[in-house]
This record gives sequence, structure tokens and C-alpha cells, in this order.
Amino acid sequence: MFSFNVLTIFSSIVNLLLLAWIIKRYFIGNLLRIMEERKRKIEETLKNAEEKLKEAEELRKRREERLLSARDEAAKIVEEAIGSAEKIKQEIITKAEEEAEKIILKAHDIAKAERRRALETSREEIVALSKLITRQFFIKFLPQNSQEIFLLSFLEDFEKYLPQLNTSSIKEIRFVSSNELRSGIINKVEEKLRKSLPGEWKFVYEEDPTMILGFRIFIGEYLLDHSLDFHLNQIYQYIKETENI
Repeated sequence: MFSFNVLTIFSSIVNLLLLAWIIKRYFIGNLLRIMEERKRKIEETLKNAEEKLKEAEELRKRREERLLSARDEAAKIVEEAIGSAEKIKQEIITKAEEEAEKIILKAHDIAKAERRRALETSREEIVALSKLITRQFFIKFLPQNSQEIFLLSFLEDFEKYLPQLNTSSIKEIRFVSSNELRSGIINKVEEKLRKSLPGEWKFVYEEDPTMILGFRIFIGEYLLDHSLDFHLNQIYQYIKETENI
């Protein structure tokens, strides 16, 4: 019984040593190679990541330098434009003053009746010309949505006009715009009017390209004129009355 245990133990030791040799021979080496390969790949990945990070940082610095350069250039352009505009402004003012002085000197030599007729004719030409210049100015310098902004601002304060209106006899409300409006804005105008002015009246939308800027709302026989033409005509009328033309 004792000899059997010794043989069993010896056999187990031999098997264990053989198994350890097999593991070392066929598995540990491969495992170490795999681990070494993985370590190498990790190191390469980290190295590549560091290189990419360095490239990204360099690219960021270049972008910042270009942005700074662009800002400086833009500031320089704006400064030059302001200087040029100021110079043109002074030239226009000087020329206008010279022309105005010539007109005044000439006007004193004209008879009162002739002066009245000439100034009336000039007024009509100036009105037409100023409307044309004003229209071109607003088309060029105002934002494209300025008409909509102006209209929405008017709708917010529309209630203050209600005491002036006779809402009992309204059959039609005609909304006339100086340019084409988006359907959403037109719908807002109609919704605001129907909310503020009850009744079964008809809503009509029109465009009037001869209008400089703004809009007109015909509520029955009542007119809400918020066109630039209306305000310009008021100014010219005031000037005419002041100068007794």
C-alpha cells in the first residue's frame, strides 16, 4: 500500500513537470509574444495619438494666427472705409454748401412771382427725385426683413388706433404693402385685425411697388397710412407752409 502511494506521487510529480514544460514550451512563449506585440501596438497607438495631438495643436495655433491676421486686416479695411466715407462726406457737404449759396444768390435776383413758380416746380422735381433716392437708399442699406420688423412693431401697438375707428360699418379691410411679404406675416396681420376688429369683413392684400417703404391699411373709409411717402409728403407740406411757397 505504501509503495503504491509513492509511485502515484512520483507519477503525479512527473506529470506535473511534464505539463509545466509543455505549458512553458508551447503556451508561455506565445503568450509572452502576444503580450509583447500588444504592448508594442499600444505604445505605437499612444505615440500616434501624441503626434496627432501635436499636429492638432499646431493646426489650432495656425488657425488662431490666421484669425488674428484676418481680424487685423478687417479692422484696417473698416478704418480705411470710414476714412474714405468721411472724405466723401466732407466733399459732398462742401459742394452742397457751394451750390446752396449759388442758388440763394440767384434767388434774390428773381422776382417774387417767378420765384414762387420756379420753387413750386423745383419742389415737385425734388419730391420725385428725393423719393427715388430714398427708395434706393432703403433698398441698399436696410435689412431685407426691415419691412416685416416695422409691420410687427405696428401690430403690437395697433390697439391705440381702435378709438379712432368706426367698427360697426366695416365691410372690407385692404392691406397694401410696398413690397412682397411672406405669407406668414400676411396671416399675422389678418389674425391681428380680426382679433381687434370683430365682424364679417373681407380681407384684401395688395402690393404697391410705387410706395417707398411701409404700408397702408384701409379700414372701411378710414386710412392708417404708415408709408414713408406719407411722412415725406408731410415734411414737404410743412416746409412749403413755413416758406410760404
